[in-house]
Amino acid sequence: MSDEYDEEMEEELHEMSQEIGERVKEIAENIHPMRVALAGVIFIMLIGALASTWYWVIPRDDVEINVMYLQRNGHVVLTELVNDGSREITNVTLTVEFVDVEKTVLDSLQVSFDSISSHTSISGDKMELDVRGYSVWEEYTIQIEIVWTNFRGEVNTEQFLHKVSENVTEKFHNDCEEVTWFL
Repeated sequence: MSDEYDEEMEEELHEMSQEIGERVKEIAENIHPMRVALAGVIFIMLIGALASTWYWVIPRDDVEINVMYLQRNGHVVLTELVNDGSREITNVTLTVEFVDVEKTVLDSLQVSFDSISSHTSISGDKMELDVRGYSVWEEYTIQIEIVWTNFRGEVNTEQFLHKVSENVTEKFHNDCEEVTWFL
């Protein structure tokens, strides 16, 4: 009796799989490759919309400082300030100091900005530090401090130290890597 039951089950499963196979074949014949391509393009557009929402719309505070150190006829420190956040920052003060091993400030610069728009970078002559008259064979430290107010009125302060002496050229990217989300 169990053999008959097994045979009936096998027959039913075979018929069911045949029906499913026919339906899949019908659906495959009705779907045009152009429709599949169009669906892929729409999917990519949706992913792009989500990514741009993150970058442009969702409130976030993302301040970065890029520093390049060069040894020439002295020491040159080039600084770039980037507001990569989606909102403006205000009351920005950036201080860069070139310090020797005895903690003596050999030269410094300080720049202030009332506001920096979102997705904006600032660099240029007023953010260059040119230190002449000191040996290129000694160890020095670049000390950076930035203070800014985010769009919620919260004051942020970050400080960074970069030791220089080994290389003629060094790049320090993305100080202030921390991103603050305002959700």
